[in-house]
Amino acid sequence: MLRGLKDKSLQKALERALSERQAYNKQVKLKTLGVLLDARQSVDVMSVMRLADQLGVKALDLDVLGLKEPKDTAKQKASNNTNYFDEKMISSSGSFKSNSIEDFVNKPFDVLISFYAVEQKGLDLVAAKSNAKFKVGFANVDNRINDLVLGVDPNNSDQYISELKKYLKILEII
Repeated sequence: MLRGLKDKSLQKALERALSERQAYNKQVKLKTLGVLLDARQSVDVMSVMRLADQLGVKALDLDVLGLKEPKDTAKQKASNNTNYFDEKMISSSGSFKSNSIEDFVNKPFDVLISFYAVEQKGLDLVAAKSNAKFKVGFANVDNRINDLVLGVDPNNSDQYISELKKYLKILEII
């Protein structure tokens, strides 16, 4: 029951964040990259690093934020540009209880990649509240969050990278 109430509250916070969202309307050149991912799924972090490298983003200009289970988050050590959070770090009102989430959301990335293929209220809220100038995500997630939606298999990282590069070149972001 409490889980259902929190989900409804988070949905309201998401709707509020989406109503305040500014869609992409200006020229962006990719220098800084944020990647938001569901680390509970089998995500190859090396694929994320390869993606950043192929997009011409230096390791120092890449930040990754991943959603983990609470028991895994406590064990997980944050590295220089990778942090983890769990759903308990997001209040039912949609505010963040973690500085790492706040810092990620407030950082003005040139591009934010939401690298998760199944809707997750916490990840959706972080993506919607992000100050990124251009947002990219998968077709299975709420399309209002992202400026570019890719309908590719999330497990095929080579195809994802190829499609992303193609569209970022068309939009003159890279």
